[in-house]
Amino acid sequence: MVGAILGGAPAWVYVLLVVLIALGIRRLKVREVPIIVALIPVFAFSAWSVIGVITLVTKHGAYPAVAAWIIGLLIGVISALILPEARATRTAGGRIRQLASWSPLILYLTVFGGRFACGAWASIEPDRAFTADAVGTAIGAAMTARLIISVFQWRTDTPKQSELKPSR
Repeated sequence: MVGAILGGAPAWVYVLLVVLIALGIRRLKVREVPIIVALIPVFAFSAWSVIGVITLVTKHGAYPAVAAWIIGLLIGVISALILPEARATRTAGGRIRQLASWSPLILYLTVFGGRFACGAWASIEPDRAFTADAVGTAIGAAMTARLIISVFQWRTDTPKQSELKPSR
């Protein structure tokens, strides 16, 4: 059964998995990147979340889709406030210093695994497809909310007092 599930997944699913692993591994070391690069996961997971909602709307109607998405967003906001990410710091020149952390890799793989499992569940038990799709949508929305909250938690790097004094 596991072989059938893994073999039945479209190729893009495995490409996505490799991309998520690569993005997560990049976060295992301290790095300084342009703000737009630091926002790539936010944009990517937001798009994936919106695609999930649109898919759910077309299959099951607007109300259940929006309800699942809002529940996921609330879970993501609460989890981001209770268990925040390693905070990034805005530096001079429109850059972000990201601290080394395992949490992005773990979160990316958790979201991927959850959404993959929900897709498999919906395929195996079509009579429960709505529940599987709703849970998958909520998982995507929770990750999106976590990432958006983490952007608002970025700190601004302030120069040290010794750096402000003119040199003689």
